[in-house]
Amino acid sequence: MRMTENKRQILEALRGLHDGDNFIEYGPPPYCAADVVLMAGGNVRNTSRTLQLMEDQLLVKSETIMRDQACEVPKFGHYPRPVTGYWNAETIIEDQARAKAWRDGAKERSDRAFEKMMSLF
Repeated sequence: MRMTENKRQILEALRGLHDGDNFIEYGPPPYCAADVVLMAGGNVRNTSRTLQLMEDQLLVKSETIMRDQACEVPKFGHYPRPVTGYWNAETIIEDQARAKAWRDGAKERSDRAFEKMMSLF
């Protein structure tokens, strides 16, 4: 198994963009191939194939998650759909703990942001 620069970038992207325990822009992992492309570049089809290969090599672990996805059928909007999300196998325990903590604190962060926004008016 060869560790290419592309695989290194994918593994780094799967950890998420964060400063400490706050995830920036893309939310917490797991990430689908399209998310990885947004963070690391590339194209979705090739990245998806690479992620599947990396799972065979035990570098990543996949799980099926429900995500709101933009869809035009039956009518335009965001609908929950199953996607394959990936975790970096080397750091999965740490990443899952950080993601859980981030999700658990979502309501508090939202309330603080709302209060801050309302104080401006």
